[in-house]
Amino acid sequence: MSAQEDFHQLKRQFVDPIQHDYEAIRPIVLFAETAAERSRQTGIDRTTIGDKARHFVIDGMLGLRGQRAEQSGRKGHVYPDAVAAYMLYVKQLYPPLHWREIERIVQRKFGYKTNHHTIKHFFERHPIPVQLEFDLPLFSDFADAYEARWTVVRMAYEGWNKKSIAGCLQLSRTHVSTILKAFDRDGFEGLEDQRTRPAHHPDNQLTLPFLKEVLDLQKESPRAGRFRLYGLLEQQRGEAPPSESTVGRAMAINRRLHGAPGPWRSARDEKEEVDGEPKHLPYRPLYRHHFWYVDIRYLVQLEGRWVYSICIIEGYSRAILAGMASEHQDLPAVLQILFAALSAYGCPDGIVTDNGSVFRAGDYLAILNAWSIDPKPTEKRKPWQNLIEPQFKIQLRLADYKFEQAQTIEEIEHLHAAFIETFNRTRHWAHREREEGRRTPTDVLGWLRGRSVDPDDLRQLFGRVQFERTVNRFGFVSVQRFSIYAEDGLSRERVSILIDEGQLRIEYRQTLLAHYRCAYDERQRRLLEVSDPTVYVTNFTSKQLELIELDNEQWLKVHLRPPQLRTQRFRVFPEQLSLLDLGASALILLALKAV
Repeated sequence: MSAQEDFHQLKRQFVDPIQHDYEAIRPIVLFAETAAERSRQTGIDRTTIGDKARHFVIDGMLGLRGQRAEQSGRKGHVYPDAVAAYMLYVKQLYPPLHWREIERIVQRKFGYKTNHHTIKHFFERHPIPVQLEFDLPLFSDFADAYEARWTVVRMAYEGWNKKSIAGCLQLSRTHVSTILKAFDRDGFEGLEDQRTRPAHHPDNQLTLPFLKEVLDLQKESPRAGRFRLYGLLEQQRGEAPPSESTVGRAMAINRRLHGAPGPWRSARDEKEEVDGEPKHLPYRPLYRHHFWYVDIRYLVQLEGRWVYSICIIEGYSRAILAGMASEHQDLPAVLQILFAALSAYGCPDGIVTDNGSVFRAGDYLAILNAWSIDPKPTEKRKPWQNLIEPQFKIQLRLADYKFEQAQTIEEIEHLHAAFIETFNRTRHWAHREREEGRRTPTDVLGWLRGRSVDPDDLRQLFGRVQFERTVNRFGFVSVQRFSIYAEDGLSRERVSILIDEGQLRIEYRQTLLAHYRCAYDERQRRLLEVSDPTVYVTNFTSKQLELIELDNEQWLKVHLRPPQLRTQRFRVFPEQLSLLDLGASALILLALKAV
């Protein structure tokens, strides 16, 4: 390689004019090469080469500094190739960089002193070319968090200010300050993960087991939102899970990556949003057992017939006091849950219902009147006046999907009982801001009861339509002269019998066992006739196979016993017999006198 080619290769690596000038005169000073020959090799004027060599001999390296100072600030100042290339690079990397900031970056990286005026003139002569942006990884794109933090520190020590670092790497200025303070305080140990993120940070809680736990609940209750799902997690764990916001992020991740069902909205929700303002509640509870709320909801169709949800809630706590899934929305079903609620919780001041026929029946109103319970009917076509309506929306979100999957009435009854337990023991939106920290309906209701109820008086009051009997070993119960089939799997168990408006129902633990038509004399309180039996298959059905299978005609489910004739009893008093007859006594006395 010739001396000329060698100098041009070295010129690409120069970052300072002094280094350039020294390399230009070095053969003259060290090897006594002529100025004309060195001018030919470097392409620099012979006079300029001679002047540089003379200044070096007189003043040393300081002699080469004079020309650099004279040329500083000129519009025609020429930067070394490495410096000029890096200035164009950082300006292209982050265009908002200020000239003074570029000046600081160049000085720290190359030791090259310049000023912002010269840099401004340089960019006027060398505008940034229009091209695609550099593929610089953002702070969030780094696979290694340590490397990302070290990049922030390195850029700060290279002369970048905090605002430019935050803009270039796309993170907040506060985060940049935090990283730099940690590095100044702890050195490289301050860049470790445990130094910059607390243990309870959401990213530390979004683990695969937690995502799987949330995913299972999303599939089990696909219509539940994050508030309901947070309550289910709390009940399932027995302790507070990560925050509600973290649960929401986990649900979003599962929907995006793991096939979880998306957010659910009903047509009724959209209609209510259009309606706008909240509705007025005329019967607002002010204390526990102030008002109870009762209603019947169409639940799901099973084999072409509707199954209904009948519930009673306590207004202040929103706790469900009694409820059942029934194939009938009649008076006996309502009286059954009313009896259960009154027995367990006492009497409220009033009960709010709609204007359905069962809530206008004479037996229902007579029971309320007997216990001084004020009936509170809502206005027609204003269902929002009954506080149980919002609770039915919770049932729609948490349980309707399961009801739709059920195949039998027994399965629906089991799911309905599970929903009541879940509803009462999970967080309720109405209690989210209570000062004492009670969040569930059960906690808010506590041990408080309504006005006391005498169990004997309650049974006597409901006795006209409800009483209990014991099932014999053949599955029958005895009601006056009738033996009526209930369930052979409940031998020696007590079942409830309800008679009303020509119907006789036999139930066990709020489960309908059998249904009959009957004729009942209210005046003499006598059952005259029982017919049309309907026996339901339940969880209490005996698993024992019958020795002989009988059809409905052969299987007599109602037996009328003949009347028992009473025989008249006569009281027989005992009679004392005399020792001797009077005639014989007289003869004996005469004989003794003769002797």
